[in-house]
Amino acid sequence: MFVPGDPARTGRVAFWRPDGGAPAATGRTAAAELTVALPRDGGVASVTVPAVTLPLSAALPLLTRARATGRGHRATVFWGAAALLGLHFTARGLLLPGLSAEDHDAWRAAPLREGDAEQVRMLAAAMPPEAHAVPLDGAGDIRLPDPERLLRAFLDAVADTL
Repeated sequence: MFVPGDPARTGRVAFWRPDGGAPAATGRTAAAELTVALPRDGGVASVTVPAVTLPLSAALPLLTRARATGRGHRATVFWGAAALLGLHFTARGLLLPGLSAEDHDAWRAAPLREGDAEQVRMLAAAMPPEAHAVPLDGAGDIRLPDPERLLRAFLDAVADTL
């Protein structure tokens, strides 16, 4: 699951297990606790689960491999497809410089043509719930990130990382 950062290149990819078990850590990962929204008792609850995180630059090869092989959890395979799309946009030179919300220099995946934007919309529509299960900050009801916004943030992070 992608956890955005500011600037975009500081975003991280978190790996967690839906069964609540601790994922295997390696020398490149950082152990973390992640709050996710999970179905509970006919509703949804925020649950803290063990996770490992990687900077996007280190996660890209893992994600693209998961997409290519089709092995792994459906959320990992989804983010692998997103990584390939981001790499494709970057290879085509779809890069726009700018400033982040906190005034850091950052690259974005833009400008997108209508066909590119349609690919983003279609991929976002296919995002499994586990791929955007980190609740938004704020009091009140549990709200999840909009899939298309989260995907766009990821694509911008790919552009800003490379």
